[in-house]
Amino acid sequence: MNDGGWKPVLKKRRMGLQTGRSRMNDLVSLFVDEVPEAMTPSDLFNLFSKFGVVKDVFIPLKIRKTTRSRFGFVRYDCKVAAEVVVRKTDGLWCHNRALRVKMAEHSKCNQSRQMLTNAKQGGMV
Repeated sequence: MNDGGWKPVLKKRRMGLQTGRSRMNDLVSLFVDEVPEAMTPSDLFNLFSKFGVVKDVFIPLKIRKTTRSRFGFVRYDCKVAAEVVVRKTDGLWCHNRALRVKMAEHSKCNQSRQMLTNAKQGGMV
């Protein structure tokens, strides 16, 4: 087969920023509570894609003990867009439930680690 002398060139896309920082650090996670039982991750992706470019979606198999509800996470790469999405989707009715959307908080893990480190250094553990 004659392809006219063309040779395909495949370039690997460089991941991360040029300074060596990972692009994953710039992602903003939203916590979505009261996710309906019938909703799949692709349904959640399609719903939140209407408000901005969604990077990924995750719905764990766990159910919250306190409210007996499902929850999930939606990630965006822009903090401003994520804040707009929170304002537009918090309280949005979906399958006879009002979604509760807020910025995901990561401080609890950091505080727990710091307390454990302090306790170990003090000889309490």
